[in-house]
Amino acid sequence: MCSIIGINGQNVNNRLFKMLNILKHRGPDATGIYSNDKLFFNEEINDKIDESEFILAHNLLSIVGNNEIQPIKSGNLVLIANAEIYNYEKLLLDYNLDNFKTNSDCEIILKLIEKFYGNNLKEAVLKTISLLDGDYAFCVYDNKDYVAVRDEIGVKPLHYAFDENTFSFSSESKALKAINLNNSQSLNPRYAIVNNSLLKIRDEFTRYESKIPYEDLKNELKTNLLEATKKRTKNLDHVALLFSAGVDSTLIAILLKKLNVNTTLYTIGTENSQDLKFSKKVAKDIDMPLKTWIINQEIIEKQLEDTINTIEDTNLMKIGVGMTIKLTSQLASKDNQKVILSGQGADELFCGYNRYKNKYDTPAELLDELTHDLNNMYHVNLERDDKATMSNSIELRVPFLDRNVIETAVKTPIKYMLHSNEDKIRKHILREVAYEMGVPEYIAFRPKKAAQYGTGIDKIIKKKILKKKEFTKLLENY
Repeated sequence: MCSIIGINGQNVNNRLFKMLNILKHRGPDATGIYSNDKLFFNEEINDKIDESEFILAHNLLSIVGNNEIQPIKSGNLVLIANAEIYNYEKLLLDYNLDNFKTNSDCEIILKLIEKFYGNNLKEAVLKTISLLDGDYAFCVYDNKDYVAVRDEIGVKPLHYAFDENTFSFSSESKALKAINLNNSQSLNPRYAIVNNSLLKIRDEFTRYESKIPYEDLKNELKTNLLEATKKRTKNLDHVALLFSAGVDSTLIAILLKKLNVNTTLYTIGTENSQDLKFSKKVAKDIDMPLKTWIINQEIIEKQLEDTINTIEDTNLMKIGVGMTIKLTSQLASKDNQKVILSGQGADELFCGYNRYKNKYDTPAELLDELTHDLNNMYHVNLERDDKATMSNSIELRVPFLDRNVIETAVKTPIKYMLHSNEDKIRKHILREVAYEMGVPEYIAFRPKKAAQYGTGIDKIIKKKILKKKEFTKLLENY
């Protein structure tokens, strides 16, 4: 939806402006600043803003509604947020909230904090986030203290860094590096930033094996996935879907169709690549519009450096996935799409990766690995994907990482997901759910093909591009 920035220190104005500019791609529609208890928007922002020791700033990507510009101020509280709050309407009714200044669901965060505020900002924030169902990163300030926090899985990014004179946080680490804060870290979703310090606020998710019958778990998963997709598309005229024709993205496509959401599928790949081949067949079979982009070595070479700068990583696997998402969202941006959905999270939740089968015979170790992967998605995959889509000013939404879907997954027994240490398809409960909900059988039980392989990008990078000195030097010198 946008970028958020906070900076605490002396003589920080110029650094703040540089960060705003670096993150403009995340919010090209409007800019706002809070400084010295005053708000400045768009044309009002210039180098004449008085120096302040604490400044908040926001770049807006407008998706739904009007007058959404931030920061938002109420009384002595001021908020910046990168958020989608899916239980917005329910919270309005449950807590009888009114006097809203915007049409943005972000303002519900401020109103709840204000309702619970009793000169203890931290406690008001903790009570508020216990009620939120959504993806968010936000900061609230009361002229004395500030608290910055993100959602419990870490779908929305938040990074922080500091030196002896300055503490700053932002939606992407590149903004922090741009002002010479080079020790940036991704905020663990189990922690909040409170006045330049970290405070633990949540426990990790824990995997365990329940005794709930298989059919009951399947029905629960069907209900929760449909509702998760419905939440993430409410009030949208149309959406895009990152489409590989694997079971995860095809299931989301089927759910979108069931919900009558105006959807376009988007797929990129080299000529004759697996993803393009299957996407065309599936789109025809399920009768949904598909747009494709056939890429080649020349395109991949041109995109390589930009992809590395976007995802801020030279790991070849991450480059392959990141380029796939970046180019697919670029294709969607040509249709003025503002929201793109993906199947991210399904593999961590339902035992999708090939490496999981290696611990089939040691279930306690496998549960530990699944627990670790779920709790660390925020800095492994989610930030890469967010950077890739937001580089094209498109917001990523991930139905599989809905709280209720996660709660179903964490209690699902291993035997319902993985059948042996030689299991070639894995994710069995999810595949059966997908098939029963309308995913074609040849896709529901199709073995996983990672994005970088399915598109053909990895093969071209490794076999052709890395044989050229300029590209090996690029990776070495980044």
